[in-house]
Amino acid sequence: MRMRLRTAVLLAAWSPLAACGIQDTDVIGAGSAATVDVLPARQVRMLLFFLSPDAVLVPVPRSVGDSVFAGEQQDPANGEEAARPATEKTVTALLAGPNEAEKRAGLVNDASLPDPTTIRVSDNGAVITLAAPLDGLTRAAEWQLICTVAFAESAQGTAMVTLRGTDGTREAARCDLQPGVEQTATETAPR
Repeated sequence: MRMRLRTAVLLAAWSPLAACGIQDTDVIGAGSAATVDVLPARQVRMLLFFLSPDAVLVPVPRSVGDSVFAGEQQDPANGEEAARPATEKTVTALLAGPNEAEKRAGLVNDASLPDPTTIRVSDNGAVITLAAPLDGLTRAAEWQLICTVAFAESAQGTAMVTLRGTDGTREAARCDLQPGVEQTATETAPR
């Protein structure tokens, strides 16, 4: 008797669901997820790479005012786009270190990050010449320089960057990070 009662209750509960007329369908693709660029426009920002308290290399957009571009901006009234910050100014901002808000967030520069003596940019990428041996740089410092320069030269960070020091030249490298992607600064850097 109990078995029949259970079966009857289960059938009574299942029958409205089975009879509702909803048919099985395949998965329907709706395209890729929408993406939104949350960074300030490239013409009014620098993308600097600092280290988090956990030694993770993180991209930090920094808005810059017109005074930074004195003499470099085109006249927007004529319909021309403003020039992006010069690579040299972007590297200078990186070497100056995090601003107060970035410091409060725990961001730092690697201690081995030296001042470059020259930055030469060509169609083949950028060459950063340091007045210091490359063997004195940590991988974190190399990544900071490479990624900051790569994104200063290319909106997608695809520019090739070569580091030269008093003890030789590293093979040209591309920043393999995308903004928003975390990577520990101790992961493989070009050697």
